[in-house]
Amino acid sequence: MANPALLTAADPVSILFVDPFADSHLPMLRRHFEVTAVPSEEQARRALRTFQPTLVITELTLPEGDGVSLCRESKAFASNAPSVLALTAMPERVPEALKAGCDAVLMKPFAPNLLHARIGRLLRLRASAAKERARSNDLAQRIRRAINGTNLVFDDASCPSCERGGIVAFDAASHRRMWYACLACSKVWMGPDRAAHAAE
Repeated sequence: MANPALLTAADPVSILFVDPFADSHLPMLRRHFEVTAVPSEEQARRALRTFQPTLVITELTLPEGDGVSLCRESKAFASNAPSVLALTAMPERVPEALKAGCDAVLMKPFAPNLLHARIGRLLRLRASAAKERARSNDLAQRIRRAINGTNLVFDDASCPSCERGGIVAFDAASHRRMWYACLACSKVWMGPDRAAHAAE
């Protein structure tokens, strides 16, 4: 169970949860946030027009629609775009979501505490980025978009397929292994946790 202190925020937080199988996560989330749950892309689009959520959580493969398009549309807000957390059991869809601007990816299946921890981290990063924006007008030039979320970019590592640098680590596969994606050729693979090795 996640620490409730990690799930709270100074400002009201609203979540748009787009997944026909979201029901098991809703009771816990609704203890801390205002949550609107919808099963399809079209309903999510209507909800985005009705209110601007703080966070969009979307399954990438929806029975009616596509979560990648929803990532892109969520990030199209001119100011204060919501953070986007993508959920998927299909790693091959992750590069599309990263290119569409999602801030974090969580591979299915996952334990509820992982979802709560990821939400808490995204909210803390969002609050931190808002403070930075208030202090500096050139934040976008200094911080790469992929690092604004929980994704990590490794410029010194190259893709095993196309050999280009700048691979993205987007989720923990196990204690010491990570999921990686190459945005150049869309290859997705599992490998050692580079951040853990760098800390040793």
